[in-house]
Amino acid sequence: MEGAGVDCHLPSWTTDYLTNRLQYVRLRDCESDVVVCSTGAPQGTVLSPFLFTLCTSDFSHNSDSCHLQKFSDTAIVGRVSEGNELEYREGLDIEIVEEYKYLGVHLNNKLDWTHNTDTLYKKGQSRLHLLRRLRSFGVCRSLLRTFYDSVVASVIFYAVVWSCGSSERDRKRLNKLVRRAGSLLDCSLDSIDEVGERRMLAKLTSIMDTPSHPLHETVGALSSSFSSRLLHPRCQRERYRRSFIPTAVRLFNMHNT
Repeated sequence: MEGAGVDCHLPSWTTDYLTNRLQYVRLRDCESDVVVCSTGAPQGTVLSPFLFTLCTSDFSHNSDSCHLQKFSDTAIVGRVSEGNELEYREGLDIEIVEEYKYLGVHLNNKLDWTHNTDTLYKKGQSRLHLLRRLRSFGVCRSLLRTFYDSVVASVIFYAVVWSCGSSERDRKRLNKLVRRAGSLLDCSLDSIDEVGERRMLAKLTSIMDTPSHPLHETVGALSSSFSSRLLHPRCQRERYRRSFIPTAVRLFNMHNT
């Protein structure tokens, strides 16, 4: 902040605000022990994204073949085209990994969702076991449904908008868990495809209604001047055709026909 020419009083105030911050949890009349938080900034404050933007302000690309997207307080994602490795190597050895976990989603170097599905399937199986145990104890159906929604479904359907790019085999595995849960609850549950389509449409609508969203202009350019439908983007590769925007556009047009 001082290097950016900010008045010296503001960096001093910020440093004092972030140093030796005390925090505790209170639930009605019960309070936890007080601990000192020595990292990060308080969640929900305007200061947090401001400091992230300030600390990453000098991180930029040098050519048109690189595009950077910054997610406040979380990460910086770079897409490099034309094989221009100088944009991110800069003479340093970069570790190349086959799989990376980001915000609970497993990404791999093949850009498919097999690793992510494997993880969700294992988690779903272990939590279905808990659901079976609760049923064996005679827990009422409403509480079983609440447990499913909060503990089981929250894992299976986490960030489910990725499912449009997954294979049929992966979707069948997750739908198998949903059907097993439905048999335990004696009711019909939404499949991974139904939840995914519903959330994709909601996300696309949110993008269209939010001018500050990074994809707002991209989706806006697909608007048709003759109807309320969206123009389908050109897809030279099947992988892109099954990705979020083309799939969401097809769903949007189906619901507006």
